[in-house]
Amino acid sequence: MRKLNVSIIIIISIILILGLNTVYAANTASTRSSSSLTNESAETNELSEEQIKEERANKNLSSLEVEGYELSPYFNKNNLTYTVIIPNDVTSIEINAEPEAEGAIVRISGNTRLTKQENTVTVRVTAADGTSKAYSITVLKVPEVNLKLDSLQIEGLDLNPVFDEDTFYYTSSLIDTELTSLNVNAVPNDDTANVEIIGADKLEDGENLINIIVSNDDETTIYQVNIDVDKLGEKEKEVDNVITRVRKIINYALWGFAGFLLFIVFILIIVLIVKIVKRK
Repeated sequence: MRKLNVSIIIIISIILILGLNTVYAANTASTRSSSSLTNESAETNELSEEQIKEERANKNLSSLEVEGYELSPYFNKNNLTYTVIIPNDVTSIEINAEPEAEGAIVRISGNTRLTKQENTVTVRVTAADGTSKAYSITVLKVPEVNLKLDSLQIEGLDLNPVFDEDTFYYTSSLIDTELTSLNVNAVPNDDTANVEIIGADKLEDGENLINIIVSNDDETTIYQVNIDVDKLGEKEKEVDNVITRVRKIINYALWGFAGFLLFIVFILIIVLIVKIVKRK
């Protein structure tokens, strides 16, 4: 009997140790995660003064757009010079410019009274510390064109704005697509004109600029369509959500198993104590 009792005590001790190790492992992982977050927070606090200084000196733009027209090259906060082409009869353009830092001030000049063939628009950003820098847009006016498109359609896309022969720049978007090329149907108003499509056969994630070049012996006219392509889109977000849920379920299962194991061990200890007391 004594050998049996000793064996039972040994088995219970082993089970108890295993249960405690499971709880300890789960708790250690949680503690490490919390410690990591705490360390990151401490580093953030240490850099806060430096970040404040950088924020006060930040005179970058986060975005720069000319309504209805395409900047060349695409906007980059570190690039200060751009070009835009507008029709000959346009005398003003609308500029949308957002500063990267709160407290910075944006002032725009030169975007009205566009009477020359070449005009300069200045977008000046003044940081909170008083320093500033200027972005420059060269606005080129093109003469009235006679060679145009009668229609423009891109299969599977809606153009924004709706096609008009006198509108030369459009935007659109593609989400959750596996397409690598687009079918562009462009019909010129001159049967003898040649139409060349550039940029529709190699779609990539991000912005894709399609140029539709219409030309004859006398003129060349360019229409542009800027397409924002997101090949993964919502599918990637759904996968991330599923992974997060699975991780939570596994964590809950581990904690539940550890608790159940401890409960069983506790019951066995009580039963053993009761038996020992009865024998005495």
